[in-house]
Amino acid sequence: MNRVFVTLLLAGALAGCSTTPVPAEKARPVPADRIHGFQAKPQGDFGTMVVTRDAGLTGSGCYVVLKIDGDKAASFGTSETATFLLEPGEKVAEISTGICGGGPREREVIIKAGESRRYRISVEMGAGYSLTRTNH
Repeated sequence: MNRVFVTLLLAGALAGCSTTPVPAEKARPVPADRIHGFQAKPQGDFGTMVVTRDAGLTGSGCYVVLKIDGDKAASFGTSETATFLLEPGEKVAEISTGICGGGPREREVIIKAGESRRYRISVEMGAGYSLTRTNH
């Protein structure tokens, strides 16, 4: 009996250590006061980068800050999404959480004219925060 209880308790704890993807269409928009840039339509060609933070309790007490090419774009709470209008080309996207221990993580993002690319901010047990491409 005790083994069953301990196993269930451990399984529940491990399940709470990662986050769950949320389709951008079902996520809440990042409030305007936490959007910091990349909202104006660029002159000429542009593409969009849609970023959605996963749902889940892990890391939910902290915002995840997204920077694009070193400029602050937005601060995401859980289950929030935002769209950024970007000139075509290679960009560096960085996420960080400040005091929550999620040191900066960077990745290259390639934006193509007329194209929309989706990314998710997630937390994986033992790996920390990440920004990955998604179809959601």
